[in-house]
Amino acid sequence: MKNLSKSLLAIALVTFSFQVAAQDFLPPLLPWNGKSKSLIVDSSNPWITPSEITGLTETPSYDETMAWLEKLSQNSPYIAINSIGVSEQGRVIQMVMVSKDQDFTAEELSTSKKPLILFQAGIHAGEIDGKDAGMMLLRDINVGEKLELLDYANLLFIPILNVDGHERKSEYSRVNQRGPKIMGWRTNAQNLNLNRDYTKLETAGVKAIAKVINSYDPDLYIDIHVTDGADYQYDVTYGFVETGGYSPEISSWLTNQFKPEVDQALKEQGHIPGPLLFAANGEDFTEGNIAFSFSPRFSHTYGDIRHLPAILIENHSLKPYQQRVLGTYVFLEQAIKSIGNHFTELQAAIASDKDQSMESVVVKFGFRDTPADSVEFLGIKSEKVTSELSGNEYVAWKGEAITQIVPSILMDKPVTSVPVPKAYWIPVEWVEVIQKMKEHGIEMEVLKEEKEINLEFSIVGDFQMVSRPYEGLMRFRSFDLDKEYRKVTLQPGSVRVKTRQALGELAVILMEPESVDSFFQWGYFNSILSQTEYMETYFLEPLAKQMLEDDPELKKRFEEEKAKDEEFAKSPRRIYRWFYEQTPYIDQNWKVIPIGREW
Repeated sequence: MKNLSKSLLAIALVTFSFQVAAQDFLPPLLPWNGKSKSLIVDSSNPWITPSEITGLTETPSYDETMAWLEKLSQNSPYIAINSIGVSEQGRVIQMVMVSKDQDFTAEELSTSKKPLILFQAGIHAGEIDGKDAGMMLLRDINVGEKLELLDYANLLFIPILNVDGHERKSEYSRVNQRGPKIMGWRTNAQNLNLNRDYTKLETAGVKAIAKVINSYDPDLYIDIHVTDGADYQYDVTYGFVETGGYSPEISSWLTNQFKPEVDQALKEQGHIPGPLLFAANGEDFTEGNIAFSFSPRFSHTYGDIRHLPAILIENHSLKPYQQRVLGTYVFLEQAIKSIGNHFTELQAAIASDKDQSMESVVVKFGFRDTPADSVEFLGIKSEKVTSELSGNEYVAWKGEAITQIVPSILMDKPVTSVPVPKAYWIPVEWVEVIQKMKEHGIEMEVLKEEKEINLEFSIVGDFQMVSRPYEGLMRFRSFDLDKEYRKVTLQPGSVRVKTRQALGELAVILMEPESVDSFFQWGYFNSILSQTEYMETYFLEPLAKQMLEDDPELKKRFEEEKAKDEEFAKSPRRIYRWFYEQTPYIDQNWKVIPIGREW
């Protein structure tokens, strides 16, 4: 018992030391006293939020959050709360609807003359700034002095998307982030990252988002995160697809009308807005900032390919929680005003992007040959220090503001494009893929009776798989493709996906194997790579001899294959397989990706 007590005491001391000292290891802070601090209500206010009670240093639990929002809803005619899904652990994913006209159904909100903003928090549940900022903003709209904001727009607010991750809370969740004191977990209960799920739709949270987008048809989608990585002066960084995307007119509207107004509002309140920041060398910004071309598995690029204006906020993790929450509040308030003031122009941009011609679609972007112009960067002084532990150098941030001129490295050069067919056909047996297409809201025609049709298919040649799963699935490292026409008989329940539709680009991205977010590359057709029948050697040996005698051209190709590939010539297994592949006995569906193109 005595030894056990000593062990427990030692554990307690270690735990205590980490609780006290963890934040002390982060880089030094720049002083901040922004005007937005005035947004925090006095402690005597009956509608003070749970986070404000702590000075915006802590965040409430799932139950506390929903109880506070339910109480607010009961005291305002302009709020309704709706369940949009159930998590893997059985928690309800809630959405708050806010409308001065008391439009609370999908039909009413999707057809309202006012714009509709969808903003969500906690897709990465430790990055929860948007929840507490949203609660403060809804309080000020409904029982404060900002009801006029609802003259600009209607609102959909998801306070916690990854509800299971939110409740996996601890003081040890995000060591590189300054608060809140107790944080949720990045991934869901199945260890899946929701912000990698927008094309494959494996998680309850993102399935719920897809359903909301399809049902309510929002005009602006805002996803609120917190960064990882380097130090800099900016506290609210955010971005959208500016170039190298699928909605150029929406990008222009966000760049020229939305962004200047939001930036100005943030600056007036003492914040420093900036672009999404990714150090080119992975450490500091001396070699430039990369503007990545994210694939549609991410929220803001999924919005772009759907022609839905979408913004990714990444508050700076090294800034205090209070500063980040207040910056988010200012951003959201101005977003409401800006979309209301410029809604006519935004509607025209969306309509133009939906109506653009689509002879081909870019499925992969790469870096430009040369960097774009250099830009002014509000950085933090750093130095390289030699580690006493490893002997390697690492970056140490000094807490001193500096201004740098750094290259802007853009990843918007089209690398791979595919021609767009009239339609895709998905056989009925691939029910999971068909279901995911439905969940995306893609229009499909369902075959009522058996149909024989000539279609183009992609056939996999040599390929390599990744060595470990990514987001629970086995993806491809590399593969070769060929194409051929085949006459196939499709059974009732098979679907035809026309490409001339609102979500045509998304359909192409999901169907074409060259796309990094295709169902093929995500591994949903991996079973086609397995060969289930084979040929015994005692049969193949005499058959191959006869084939060589009967077909001089075959014999010539066989000799050429041996001459150019020494390993092939020495491998009985590969030789037998080569002959097997020349016979009609080989599985005719082996390696054939079962998505047919109708031209």
